[in-house]
Amino acid sequence: MFHDVTSLPSYAGNAELCQQEEVKVEYVELVSKCIFFYLIIIISLRVMGKREVGELSVLDIVIYFVMSEVYALSISEPDQSIWKALIAILTLTVLQILIAWACLKKKKWRDFFEGKPSLIIYNGMIDQREMKKQRYTIDDLMYQLRDKDVSTPEEVQFAILENSGTLTVLKKEASKLKWKDPLISDGIVQQQVLQAIGKDEAWLREQLETEGISDPADVFLCLWQKNGFFVLKKTAQNPAEMQHGRHQHPAD
Repeated sequence: MFHDVTSLPSYAGNAELCQQEEVKVEYVELVSKCIFFYLIIIISLRVMGKREVGELSVLDIVIYFVMSEVYALSISEPDQSIWKALIAILTLTVLQILIAWACLKKKKWRDFFEGKPSLIIYNGMIDQREMKKQRYTIDDLMYQLRDKDVSTPEEVQFAILENSGTLTVLKKEASKLKWKDPLISDGIVQQQVLQAIGKDEAWLREQLETEGISDPADVFLCLWQKNGFFVLKKTAQNPAEMQHGRHQHPAD
């Protein structure tokens, strides 16, 4: 038996058309899934409540990350059931609502899921122990103080590190700083600052020796003020326990 070879191109053409149709269907499904899950996630976020990006709690961030992962898997896996992804997103939404309700009802639940604000500065004194506990560096603190138009911790009555990572500052008086940047930050002499003010490390060590400090590594923070120096030694005490948190002497 002989086959008509002239019919082979028609078979190939039909196969190519079918393949093109399948590709078109896949793209339509992809676009449909994107639109569908976009709307679902928008609705879920609206139901969970309004939050500014800077005010997101750890719980919010975890929920959003898991949602985005579910969304990505449902888009990248063509065989993934759309209903499975929908159930997962709805479950996360309900879980978030229930936890938010529990946090409103009980403070201990709120402290567990969202954490508690930390008092970093009290009456001009820095709580170094709390900073270490929160893994909050002196550079982070000084940056956020400058962002609040505060140049030295002595200007601050209260500084509270919120759960969102923002710093709430209550000032007590105007700036006393002669130079805005620290001369010593967490035991490290800031050579570029000394160069900017026309001084050297020998001059700085001389000022520290008048306070009985021989090694800059023992200093947590040193600022040059208009009426002298603000020197804070490294300590594990909190401000309530500190008897002598400030040291000032006239600047040369």
